[in-house]
Amino acid sequence: MKKLVLVLFLIAISTTSFAQELPFKKEVPSDSVALENQMQQLASICDTQNLSELDLFKFQVIRGDYKDALHTIQKKIKETHQEERIYLDLYRHYVEAKLSNDFKETFKDAYQNYLIESNDVQVINLDKILILRDGTDYFISNFNDTYKNITAKEISNVTAQDLLKKYFLSTVFSSTRDIFFEEIKQDHKRRYAINDSIVIPMKDGAEVSMVVVQRKGNSTAKKSAILVSSIYAGTNEASAILSASKGYIGVIANTRGKRLSKSDIKPLEYEHTDVYEVIDWISKQAWSNQKVAMVGGSYNGFTQWASMKHKVHPALKTIVPMVAIAPGIDYPMENNVLHNYSYSWNYYVTNNKFLDFEASNDFKRWNTLKNSWYKTGVAFNKLDSLDGRTNTLWNTYMQHPSYDDFWKKMIPYKQEFAKIDIPILTITGYYDDSQRGAMYYYNQHHTYAKNPNHYLLVGPYDHWTAQTKPEESLRNYKLDNTALINIEEDLIYQWFDYILKGKSKPSILKDKVNFQVMGTNTWMHKPTLSAMTNDTLTFHLSADKTYDFYALKSKANNSEIKMSVDFKDRKNMTNTDYYPWPLEKENINFKDGLIFKSEPLKEEVIINGSFFGNLEFSINKKDVDYSVIVYQLTPEGNYFHLSYYIGRASYSKNREHRHLLTPNQKTQISFDNSKLISKKLEKGSRIVVVVNVNKNNNAQINYGTGKDVNKECIKDAEIPLEIIFTGNSSISLPIWN
Repeated sequence: MKKLVLVLFLIAISTTSFAQELPFKKEVPSDSVALENQMQQLASICDTQNLSELDLFKFQVIRGDYKDALHTIQKKIKETHQEERIYLDLYRHYVEAKLSNDFKETFKDAYQNYLIESNDVQVINLDKILILRDGTDYFISNFNDTYKNITAKEISNVTAQDLLKKYFLSTVFSSTRDIFFEEIKQDHKRRYAINDSIVIPMKDGAEVSMVVVQRKGNSTAKKSAILVSSIYAGTNEASAILSASKGYIGVIANTRGKRLSKSDIKPLEYEHTDVYEVIDWISKQAWSNQKVAMVGGSYNGFTQWASMKHKVHPALKTIVPMVAIAPGIDYPMENNVLHNYSYSWNYYVTNNKFLDFEASNDFKRWNTLKNSWYKTGVAFNKLDSLDGRTNTLWNTYMQHPSYDDFWKKMIPYKQEFAKIDIPILTITGYYDDSQRGAMYYYNQHHTYAKNPNHYLLVGPYDHWTAQTKPEESLRNYKLDNTALINIEEDLIYQWFDYILKGKSKPSILKDKVNFQVMGTNTWMHKPTLSAMTNDTLTFHLSADKTYDFYALKSKANNSEIKMSVDFKDRKNMTNTDYYPWPLEKENINFKDGLIFKSEPLKEEVIINGSFFGNLEFSINKKDVDYSVIVYQLTPEGNYFHLSYYIGRASYSKNREHRHLLTPNQKTQISFDNSKLISKKLEKGSRIVVVVNVNKNNNAQINYGTGKDVNKECIKDAEIPLEIIFTGNSSISLPIWN
């Protein structure tokens, strides 16, 4: 009867099936049977001629053409590399189960056998993709929202296709999530002994919750431990399991107050003592050979450095900090400019014992908050008042705008780096948001320690891919093949085997500084950062202007270039393009900042390192937050985002002490800690420099009164900022030629 109704329906609409509009009668979303029938009918009348093979499969599934769908997905799987088949394999099991008389039992048995046949790393990747990054709730809400917003009785073919694709994801994952979650967890238990109920006391009475993972087997030999110290409770198990699969003991220690700890949650503040005590506990366990290594990225990179603030534990043999944040240096502020992204992060990590994904993903709330703050012009320290709830951590951060003792107590400071004498592998990326944190540790270690055994690996990676495995493209830029290294599963454990087991050093680490040169498909290897460059391109600002561009000159000149910023104007923002996304684009905003362009490069060069600047200017205020963006204008006419710097003028000499400017008096501001990069610049390329003042909804606004910037508000904006740059201002690019 159901098929007869469908046939009659198809006949009725046969004359309009390829028309621009398709009939659409909304059903009650809670009526799953009616909704399924509607989607089946819609999939049957949709034009599928231009669909990809995978999208065609989705439509076959929705139409109920399971045999055809199975044939399509099997063909797609054969054409796809093993590592990229996780979703395809899931879809195959789904279709096979739909062809059976018992969907749940068939899917469960099939997926269980699939896991048994998979190796350790494959199952770990299933965990990371299907559990750790589970998208089911998003798929469901995305379909429901799209369906709810359709009010017309007819919809376009494009709208129908979009709706059906979302329905497919919502249906497949909502009906299988509980099954594959449980089967993956059971498979872990089959392979590993996982103890996730450990709580150890700290000397001050606080508690730290621990997880220990060991590969099951007959071996009773003591092993080295790989420790991840993390605030992200519930998200590091796959990392510990990976360590166990590689022949080590995987250990997770969560920040005090997280997971099973009854202590108060205190991000950042106690890792400098707690992690040392955790290492001590590990070294005394029966399974330990008294060798501990640490690994992790972002916050989990910071904790590694924090563990060595007072002294290096004798059992700690090496650390691999990736994209490590440095509190007070690059988080929550960047060069003393406080960004607002940390506002929501505080709720994410402190709302409960694990993580509050609902709060973190409430983008409507966070966007509304930052837009309301910007439009109303209230002080930055009123953000939580606008939000309607107290943000204790946020308020604490705002009490420490300088790099003061609050921040210094968290990580090694100056001479405290001198005692760090273990091998270290630092990993970061050219487009890693925490690159300056990672490089802060690297530079400070080399400043105070004598001949540190410290390696650096950096490439065209962002905050995520510098911890895992880069994909073929990053923000629309296609990576060179040599950049596609598996950091998480291969490089890191090659390093651990080298340090802990005496095996060969990773082949990519041919010298202390190892970096991938974008556009050349090669890596370069140098003994020091300074050895990356053998020349410098220096450009001076000038007032000579052609169309939208001021000229960059090779020599200093008598120019004056004026810029005015009205902080009362809340219809417009400045410095909105400093963040590198996408990396390459056809145009930039010529109305945002002062834009300078060089003559074409006469020869091909490689930019290697961090660009630096010396800006001479006068302003009618006591302070200013400024930025500099450097682009490559390619011979083809595209703008490639190379690097940027954002900072506060009053802290340019010393991040620990604020030195206000004298209004209307020339001053010189220097900086040298922009984002490091290595990229080939082809002959005929031009350098484009954008000099700007920061005024947008992503960070505090410095009105220039000299007061605490967090307390300034739009009432302090009566007089627009007037800034005059001179021709003595220069931007210098370190190059290799």
